[in-house]
Amino acid sequence: MKPPFGPRTFCKTARCPSSETLLRYRGCALSFVERLTVERHLRNCDFCSAEIQLLTSHRLEAEPAEIVEMPSHLQKLAGSLLNKTAQLSRMSDFMVRRPLSH
Repeated sequence: MKPPFGPRTFCKTARCPSSETLLRYRGCALSFVERLTVERHLRNCDFCSAEIQLLTSHRLEAEPAEIVEMPSHLQKLAGSLLNKTAQLSRMSDFMVRRPLSH
């Protein structure tokens, strides 16, 4: 006998709430009705249940990035590498390209 709804697949469908909606659910930023709708969906959707667990394991707010100056020795190294790359690129324009014979 076939299951009434067919095999369940582990993927997001058109009926699933968006990731943004799940984030808002996690952050308690949904209306009461929206929250109930998402909770009902989570009871029946393995994919969204897994997604909400993943979202729960990460912070809601991004940490502010601290901008620091690159140390001078790394600046020199990066400049040197970029300069060599540019030189090699220019040199390759003058190289004759022939197919290799074996």
